[in-house]
Amino acid sequence: MEVVISLKNISKIYDNKIRALDNVSLEVKAGETIGLLGPNGAGKTTLMRIIAGQLQPSSGEGIVLGKNLRELLRSEERFKLSYVPQENIFWPNLSVEENLWMMGAMYKIPKRELRDRIKKLLEEYELWEVRKRLARKLSGGMQKRLSIVMGLINDPEILILDEPTTGLDPAMRASVIGLLEKLNSLGKTILISSHIVEDIERLCERVVIMDRGRIIADAQPMELKIKITGREVLEVLFNEIDKEVLEKLGRIAEERDMARAGYKIIIKGDDLIALSNEIRNDKALYENVITLSIRKSTLEDVFLFLTGRLIGG
Repeated sequence: MEVVISLKNISKIYDNKIRALDNVSLEVKAGETIGLLGPNGAGKTTLMRIIAGQLQPSSGEGIVLGKNLRELLRSEERFKLSYVPQENIFWPNLSVEENLWMMGAMYKIPKRELRDRIKKLLEEYELWEVRKRLARKLSGGMQKRLSIVMGLINDPEILILDEPTTGLDPAMRASVIGLLEKLNSLGKTILISSHIVEDIERLCERVVIMDRGRIIADAQPMELKIKITGREVLEVLFNEIDKEVLEKLGRIAEERDMARAGYKIIIKGDDLIALSNEIRNDKALYENVITLSIRKSTLEDVFLFLTGRLIGG
């Protein structure tokens, strides 16, 4: 497949000397759906804005849709790309329909073509019934839906979505996830940033994990889990964890790797059932255990073993 995004050794240092990106290299092929996963401050938004041409890197080179990053916003290729930031992008005092007309006019889409496109988007993404409603009067989930649909008005080849489900309640989030799953079927190149592990695992065929301005892992979700944590992990939640607990658990776990998150210990390795039974059989240790379970590993576990921290921690 054609490479539509190619970044080499991209760094970004802001005026306050904060290094938001540190020597990032990334290739994205046409039609891929890629999740940028990492905590707040990992550099995800900065990377997306650089790809969209809204920010210039401090160093490094990049090509997007065949154009150098420094030329992108002056070229026709800018109309083939949409960036939907975390904050809503609509005009609050315009109706849903008027917002789409306004955005389409900015892309200079011919009036007849734009009318047909607006009607299709309103129907396909369940906004037809509220097309006359002011954007500011929509629910939070519908407002996010409108922002994403506005990013589709130019039928982009590359769609970039920054934290599209952050701040939504479960029902609203499920609605937006449904919209994003529908977008996956269109064959577009999609970049989605998030610190919500479940959303990235559900939506993305490839995951790029970022931390402190660097890419620390890049692969398919299952490939990452198998490589870093294995398919399953043992999770032990304690009432309290002191030096004695850690030493005793370490002796029982032997060569298996452990990672700590608060009062929780995650253990990876072979024969987790036997290990679970050994912990239960140690009465002094087990009386301090709240829960003990073997479960499927997650990308949160991957991040924990790579960095020693939780994505949200």
